[in-house]
Amino acid sequence: MSARRRSFGCAVALAVTAALAACRLPRESPTPRFWVLMPFDARVSDAPVTRLVGVGPVELPAYLDRAAVVTRSGPRLEVAAFDLWGQPLAESVTSVLGRNLEAMVPGTSVQLFPWNVASQDLNERVAVQFTRFEADSDGAVHLDASWQLRSGAEPKLLASGRASISEPLARDGGIEGITGAMSRALGTLSRDIAAHLEAR
Repeated sequence: MSARRRSFGCAVALAVTAALAACRLPRESPTPRFWVLMPFDARVSDAPVTRLVGVGPVELPAYLDRAAVVTRSGPRLEVAAFDLWGQPLAESVTSVLGRNLEAMVPGTSVQLFPWNVASQDLNERVAVQFTRFEADSDGAVHLDASWQLRSGAEPKLLASGRASISEPLARDGGIEGITGAMSRALGTLSRDIAAHLEAR
């Protein structure tokens, strides 16, 4: 075998070896992205505080109780691998509802569940139970929930309601579009609850 052929053969062998080694190297995973829901874009009133409202507990379906963003395609759930919530979703929903109510009902200060005050110090309490809150392949976020407004000093039911809200997604909005639509749906739910608070 000539020296030239031996040199070529060695080069091919080295290239194959390098390729096989590269295949065995761990591939770099995409960097996780973290998302939060946003409150209604309104300034909290500077009116004197006249009522203290407790918001919570908020209950979500078990399939949403995870770190990753969940979407739906009919009966099938899709769990995002690298799109994660910046805080537990139930906590984020509670926080956004509280912030929205403070902005929509002047003179209201909100305590988030678990409250830092005794329940008898609250004027009202708002509890929300969600049966659905995710984006579907039909191009919309769907929010189905029931809520109750009770007095703070005693478990007296003051008002209650059910909401079935669909918020369309922006075309090609991705996860950012989904979280934006979820925030808008929470804004709609907040307006419904705020109307009953204002009526009292």
